[in-house]
Amino acid sequence: MSIQLNRKANEIWFDESRFATDKRPWFGQLPKTEQDDFSFAVVGDRCGMAIEGVFEKALGLLADLKPSFIISVGDLIEGYWRDPKPVHEEWDEIDAKIEATGVPFFQVVGNHDYSNEMMQGVWRARKGFEYYAFRMNDVLFLVVNTEEPPSEFSDELIDLIKKATAKVKKEPDKAMEHLQEFYVELVGNLSPEQLQGMSKVEMGIGEEQLAFFKQVLENNSDVKRTFACMHKPGWKSDNPEFARLEQMLHGRPHTIFAGHFHALEYSEQEEGRHQQIQLGRTGGSPHGTNPCDENLILWVTMKSGVPAYRVIHLDGVTEIGNYSPQQHAHAKG
Repeated sequence: MSIQLNRKANEIWFDESRFATDKRPWFGQLPKTEQDDFSFAVVGDRCGMAIEGVFEKALGLLADLKPSFIISVGDLIEGYWRDPKPVHEEWDEIDAKIEATGVPFFQVVGNHDYSNEMMQGVWRARKGFEYYAFRMNDVLFLVVNTEEPPSEFSDELIDLIKKATAKVKKEPDKAMEHLQEFYVELVGNLSPEQLQGMSKVEMGIGEEQLAFFKQVLENNSDVKRTFACMHKPGWKSDNPEFARLEQMLHGRPHTIFAGHFHALEYSEQEEGRHQQIQLGRTGGSPHGTNPCDENLILWVTMKSGVPAYRVIHLDGVTEIGNYSPQQHAHAKG
């Protein structure tokens, strides 16, 4: 594996020893700028029983705000298909909307995007590969695939997911009601062992990814901050490969972004040198009654390599046309 480094340049790397392809899991290119400081946006899960229009609202807002780029933490499509045709149809729809923003957009693979070997094949046919890295000025980004190998669900569970997804799509105002029905059916159809397994964060990264990220980190030892972007929050798992990735990041200021649970959580150690951020949802249905599960965008501003975070609550963003004209009495002289 050979990664050529041009320090301070805005570059993107992938594992060329493993993937020979002209397909890319991103839209646009990193902007060229003389300024060290920049801003980017992170969006949470669109799917997992998506509420229609929410992710589109986020894209419209970001097209106006124009960050340097956008990162998604995965689950852009509903997935869990057995046939490639609806997979391509889902990707055709959302890819067109993302590309239309004109803002560079970097994708992280999620379990809904990549839920079996067939869907893995569709991803690679359209997007080439699942893990990569890029550098923006003095900040490094690792894009990690936590779905290696893809999870395979039973036909019974897939049928339950599809049934609930269709109900949420038809009646988004009753999303919580349909989700509760789904969980009741889920408990009734799975064994105690299966239910216990679903409560764990099951993930995989793999040796080839770890070798790639090790070299990227070594070649970019001068950066001021490193962001590791993944779908499943590895710090909630007992996965040894994630533990090795964390060890690689040890000693350098870094932030780990993840999604999957549709609720915003934030923690930090070492006075902010090490941060863990689980993104809230950006269109996906709420998981339970967590008060932090609002639809949101995370806005990140980098100043001298130090991040500042602002949460944009999409449910509080509205169009001016939603406000009725107000009648004001004229003051009499």
